Amino acid sequence: MSKNPFSFFWADLRGRLPYRRYREREDRGRRLRALFFSLLTLILGAAYILWAGIVIFRDPGVQDVLFLGAEVLSFFLLAVLAADTWHLRYHTPAGLAPAAAYPVDIFVPCCGEPLEVIRTTLQAVAGIAYAPVQVYVLDDGGSPQVAELARSLGCQYLSRRQEGLPLGDSKSGNLNFGLSRSRGELILVLDADQVPAPDILTRLVGFFRLDRLAFVQTKQAFFLPEGDPFYNGDEVFYDAVQLSNDQANAVISCGSGVLYRRRALEEMGGFTTWNIVEDVTTSYELLSRGWKGIYFPYPLSRGLAPQTLAGVYRQRFQWCLDTMRLFFWDNPLRKPGLNFRQRRHFLLIMLSYLVSGLVFPVFCVIPLLVYLRGDSSLLGQETMYWALRGAYLAATILMFRHLFVRGNALKQFKMLCCLFPVYGAATLLALFYPPGRKPAYRVNNRRPFAESREWWCLTPHLGVILLHLTLPLLSLWLGWVLPRLIVFNALFSAAIIWLLADLVLTVIAKPQWSPVLDPRRFYGA
Repeated sequence: MSKNPFSFFWADLRGRLPYRRYREREDRGRRLRALFFSLLTLILGAAYILWAGIVIFRDPGVQDVLFLGAEVLSFFLLAVLAADTWHLRYHTPAGLAPAAAYPVDIFVPCCGEPLEVIRTTLQAVAGIAYAPVQVYVLDDGGSPQVAELARSLGCQYLSRRQEGLPLGDSKSGNLNFGLSRSRGELILVLDADQVPAPDILTRLVGFFRLDRLAFVQTKQAFFLPEGDPFYNGDEVFYDAVQLSNDQANAVISCGSGVLYRRRALEEMGGFTTWNIVEDVTTSYELLSRGWKGIYFPYPLSRGLAPQTLAGVYRQRFQWCLDTMRLFFWDNPLRKPGLNFRQRRHFLLIMLSYLVSGLVFPVFCVIPLLVYLRGDSSLLGQETMYWALRGAYLAATILMFRHLFVRGNALKQFKMLCCLFPVYGAATLLALFYPPGRKPAYRVNNRRPFAESREWWCLTPHLGVILLHLTLPLLSLWLGWVLPRLIVFNALFSAAIIWLLADLVLTVIAKPQWSPVLDPRRFYGA
């Protein structure tokens, strides 16, 4: 029997076996190089950690044990990352021809976003080239202006607020409200600031020839300043992680630009509501119940991303809090219905938050402890350390280069490190919100064009940078530490300053917009 779970489907479409997946032959070289450097990285990393463990446990200090623990957890994340992302799955840009004219409902949930933003989205929705389709504007803001706009464009306007219904469960509750008032076989969800392409449905509905297909998630695209300073484009996630998730049937719904099958949602009682936002947890539940998800790696809508660091903090805090609540209270390792590969793929996102929020701060603190305590188990072992750690680092860089061909892995890494205050706080807070207790939800884009530098966001980064600049000099002046150890340790301080300074300089410089992609111009703001 074929190991490809979709082989029967492709055989039906193509009329022959075996089926070679789209771009599989073209990607073979990259895939083999990624596999080779992943194995090399794991071998060198294991050798380095074994050596460091032997050295440290001969005469362990507090900072040395913390350092080894942080290295072990980082290595574990690398191992899961390598196992998950070396093999990617692609789909043809045209999608598949539909077997029938599936009736589609389009849900546009909104809650206080600017009228010009909603208008731009609804005008684009009206231009979608597909039939039969019905558009539902689900307005938890209860705005008369939005109601008038929706009706003028031929949309159904539904509002829990105007109908006197409770506004519980935020966006997921709003979507379930729309689900109860509509009848379409498929449901396209678009955030109020996500402008769809006219062919979004014609390129997606054909995938629903698969009877157990629950949803198709498209690649997210955004209006971004030059250089994407806050890494909102998330190329590593959208151009590698999601493609590898598709390979393992572990695709994550992103909440917008996603087409669902009504029958799948109704089977589990609608969009999940114990979470803050519905996307990740809904796809998690669907896949654990034996449904399938597909990732269509092409942008068929474009929307707004946070333009200020405070906005990035709010968005990423909610994402991390929701994901880490799953980690603590519904962990994929014990989730019924998931296979081993699915468990591993879901665990990857959770581990990345954990390493950023809790492990990176440990790396920041360890050099400071050395400056204050004046000792290290690695003293006298510097040459061996740099040889082993340097080889491990070089292999890791080569691994990333072939795992993330279309993503800026260095920028992703820097942003993960820089968001340590957000991810650390969200991870710890997740411990206090088990099922039955739900954190508050905040709409991100109620003021999408507000300009603010909000320096308070940089307080943790500036504090860490200041300590790493001053403590080496203070330690040398007061004679707390041998000069040789200060020099060795200062290299770690320099690396930490380099990682954090990128975000600080970005906020100081203020992101610059290209006239072509300036969202104010596009949305008429």
